[in-house]
Amino acid sequence: MRFSSLRFVATCIAMCTAASAFAADSYPAKPVKVIVPWTAGQATDAAARAVAERLGSSMKQPFIIDNRAGAGGGIGSDAVAKSPPDGYTLLAGSTGSVTVNPLLSKTNYDADSFAPAGLIATVPYVLITAESFPAKDAKALVALLQANPGKYSFASSGNGSIGHLISELFVSKIGAKASHIPYKGSSGAIVDVIAGRVDFMFDSVTSVLPHVKSGKVRAYALSSAKRSTSLPDIAPLATATDLRDFDLYAWIGLMAPKGTAEPVLNALNRGIQDAVMSKLVKDQYLTLGIETVEASTPAEMSKLIAVERVRLGSLIKASNIKAD
Repeated sequence: MRFSSLRFVATCIAMCTAASAFAADSYPAKPVKVIVPWTAGQATDAAARAVAERLGSSMKQPFIIDNRAGAGGGIGSDAVAKSPPDGYTLLAGSTGSVTVNPLLSKTNYDADSFAPAGLIATVPYVLITAESFPAKDAKALVALLQANPGKYSFASSGNGSIGHLISELFVSKIGAKASHIPYKGSSGAIVDVIAGRVDFMFDSVTSVLPHVKSGKVRAYALSSAKRSTSLPDIAPLATATDLRDFDLYAWIGLMAPKGTAEPVLNALNRGIQDAVMSKLVKDQYLTLGIETVEASTPAEMSKLIAVERVRLGSLIKASNIKAD
């Protein structure tokens, strides 16, 4: 009897293994939906579209973008979390929707609701002011903020946005005080920074790139430890100031619902690595202010998210940040 039970278990394991192998070999056998939980034109959307086009070509099935914006990325993310774990509904996940949103709001999902397939991009943020602002470089700006606690203000695209978190970390690390002015999106915030109604802000290279190139804003430094290929002359804060360990940026990656078979995730990962290393995607990223990433496995992406969740959770708590 015991032998029969063991044989039954072994048979089940063999069948599951064979099914997983078959799923990987035949994946994708139909079009794949990629849900972007933001509006079209935003950095996550732009990166996902570039990679989806390449994935469709290399994996011989369409990867179709489906924008489902709202609730700080929560609507689209929740839809993917509730989808069948078969690899045919993916999330274009990002720092904001996957890591920050569940830390700030009551959501039906969290980072553990998804199985990472691989990073597709990173997006550094840039410290900017109006061109007329008195500080001419990053060190002078730091000194000005330190010498005038509470005098200056910073904008963001909303409470709990990545730009807000980076700004709070920056102000905290230099030992200064500044007032936060949240906006509903980047556009209005940048307009008011250019006009001098708000003193400074951190926003994505994607958002500020045209304003930097036109000379409407002064760009001081990057939030990431690495330089931007789109703004190669702008130094990281880590080298432009005394903040040697400053390194905070947004990531973008493709994720499947929790429970998706590992062979399917690995097949996706191979397609992602091919896509992000292709000249087509690199050229598109360059014009958008988005950075390509080194080869990233699902396990490496999981580790990044776990570390980030602790780090940003601590920052949110220390800065007493609340959702809008």
